[in-house]
Amino acid sequence: MAPAPTSAKLITLAALAVIIVAGNIAFQKLDERRAAAFGFAVNEPEQALKQIARAAEIKGSLSGAGFGIAIAGKELPALGLTQWTISTDGVIRGTAAERSLIVLLTPELRDGRVAWNCKLEPEREFLRGTCAYVGQANR
Repeated sequence: MAPAPTSAKLITLAALAVIIVAGNIAFQKLDERRAAAFGFAVNEPEQALKQIARAAEIKGSLSGAGFGIAIAGKELPALGLTQWTISTDGVIRGTAAERSLIVLLTPELRDGRVAWNCKLEPEREFLRGTCAYVGQANR
């Protein structure tokens, strides 16, 4: 018959269980934050990317391609208030100030097609490869 566990062993096991659960919750929160940042950088500007690309490709120039195009700012649960500005030449800048996130999308006309340059700050907050997804819809 095995000896009964001592209270010190039980306390150690309980502490270890708490650490494991807390770590798991922290990783889930980090994943949720990164997923929200990914959605902010990729999904929110998607329609504007298409509109700017269409206007620039028809016109053959980025000049005025962003005129009249807007992305509505909104309150997102994991990010807070988001705001967007679009310049007349199609440069899109998104911010989620509460989380200090910035998305900068710059169009470039190459061989009659718009290609998007993407800059994310701070990079550690975004999922790896986020910029690779930007502008996929218009390719």
